[in-house]
Amino acid sequence: MTNGSDKLSAMTPQTQAVSHWKVLRQVYRLLREIHISPTYFIPPILLSIGGAAMEGIGAGLLIPLLNGFLTKDYSFITSLPGLSPLIQTIFGESPLRDRTLFAVLILIFITVIILKNLLKFTATLGMSFLATRAVHHLRKQIFNTYLSFDKLYFDRSNVGHHSTVLTVFSNYAFTPVLIIDKVLQALFSLTAYFVVMCLISWKLTLLAVPIFLLLHFSVRRLIKRIQRLSMTMAQQLSVLGKTVVEILSVIPLVKTMNMEEAERKHYCDISDATARIEFRKITLQKAINPVQELITLLAIFLLFSGMLYLLVRDGQTTGPSFLVYFYLVMNAANKFAAITGFQGDTASVAGQVAGVCDVFENMHKHRMADGKTVFGGLQRHIEFRDMHFSYTDGSPILRGVSFAIDKGKVTAVVGPTGVGKTTIISLLLRFYDVPPGSLLVDGDDIRSFTAASLRSHMALVSQETLLLHESLRQNIAYGQENVDEEQLRAVLRNARLDELVERLPQGWDTLIGDRGVKLSGGEKQRVSIARALLKGADILILDEATSSLDSTTEKIVQEAVEEAIRGKTAIVIAHRLSTIKNADHIVVIDGGRCVEQGTLEQLLEHNGKFAELWRAQSFS
Repeated sequence: MTNGSDKLSAMTPQTQAVSHWKVLRQVYRLLREIHISPTYFIPPILLSIGGAAMEGIGAGLLIPLLNGFLTKDYSFITSLPGLSPLIQTIFGESPLRDRTLFAVLILIFITVIILKNLLKFTATLGMSFLATRAVHHLRKQIFNTYLSFDKLYFDRSNVGHHSTVLTVFSNYAFTPVLIIDKVLQALFSLTAYFVVMCLISWKLTLLAVPIFLLLHFSVRRLIKRIQRLSMTMAQQLSVLGKTVVEILSVIPLVKTMNMEEAERKHYCDISDATARIEFRKITLQKAINPVQELITLLAIFLLFSGMLYLLVRDGQTTGPSFLVYFYLVMNAANKFAAITGFQGDTASVAGQVAGVCDVFENMHKHRMADGKTVFGGLQRHIEFRDMHFSYTDGSPILRGVSFAIDKGKVTAVVGPTGVGKTTIISLLLRFYDVPPGSLLVDGDDIRSFTAASLRSHMALVSQETLLLHESLRQNIAYGQENVDEEQLRAVLRNARLDELVERLPQGWDTLIGDRGVKLSGGEKQRVSIARALLKGADILILDEATSSLDSTTEKIVQEAVEEAIRGKTAIVIAHRLSTIKNADHIVVIDGGRCVEQGTLEQLLEHNGKFAELWRAQSFS
């Protein structure tokens, strides 16, 4: 239990770094998987562009405001290209006093700032709504995808990893979407700033551009390192989830073997390693801003020197213009930091995004092709015809098995442990795909029928009773709709559960605990039988239904089994051969092959493998 995670290695993202463009492409793919069109993001983007435009206009208005304040004369604004038509529209051709012009300019400036904030807030709200809905739909799509996979996928993987993908990774998958509005706002604002900066001084702007490029390249190595740590972090989270589910699901074993301290240490080791990786990732993310600030400080010094040169030596422009330019440079540095910060945030979720994408990449590998014919019920027989099957290449489980299951008869499948008996049941229930022409139902390949219609005519009672942490009623009626009380009472009586219901504090509405922990082994089996009876399927499959019960409980359960199979086509996997004395046909499996078949008398008379098993169990 405390060793390794081999199964996870094939399922968790690799630890190599990926570009943030690849992460964005993966996010785009996830949006397509949940049918959210990129066009839904156009309104928030347009609002962001509007907000950035208002920000640029606001920055431009600072120049006339400062000029007028310093010169105590605002008459010049009536001749400005952008403001003159607006003032003439409002006030006409009559001359205006400085106070009025100042008030108009302040009013326009305040209006622009209000519009900027309103547009940005609306854009952020819209993007947040879309991202939140996207996460919601992604969780549903992941869960639906898991439900569509064949059983082989879950045989080779771990439920702890799937739980982590569903509940943790999905929450981080759309982090780039959630913050992309801020990046777009920063990008559009940078564009607006660049235009204003060029209008003030194109020479200074030529000096500023290389500095911003230096900012970009200075954080690239940090971002790549963050990406690698994110991939490792995703792998650690999967191992952590696997450990939690695995240990908590076998608590009796842990306590029986006095492994509490060992498992506690094992979990703490994994958690500590995860925390260390997370801390390193956070450290690198937090280092981005200080690095950018140092480079920005250098940039400001160089630009300030350039400003003084142009102002003192060339006299090309005014002091207020340079003050606004200085303000724009400071804001531009912050906007540029938002863009590089986005790259860091994208890198930090690269592992989680890759883990979610892995689910959809496996979609076609682990989903069986469904048939198109609706199965209406068994008419003649089910036939295994030279069935060969293996779970993995090179390890055959069934080797040319051939036998038939006739309608309305009881067919028993017996043999030593591990020879493929349960595999036969799993193939019949379409848990795994089968080779063409090897499993026929009324002469038709089982793969031609829809899995849902086939299973609607089959009911399974297995040795490992699968129960939910729900009431007794909900466990019995699982998968059935509109179950009335008379039906429920009938199946409880036939499954010999009526006495149990009378003992339970809330009757059949009593919670039976996780995996039916409040019930005995025999009671669990009878709940499973009651569920099969309520389903009313014409094909009943019993997989070692009484093998782990004592003789008294076995007798009670066997009575319920006989009640259940009456008038139905029954396939019985039996370990205790006494339970199949009345079977119409017995198939003996050994080494993955059908070595004998016939009635009880025929097989005993043949004195082969079945007779050997019969004598070994010392039946009279």
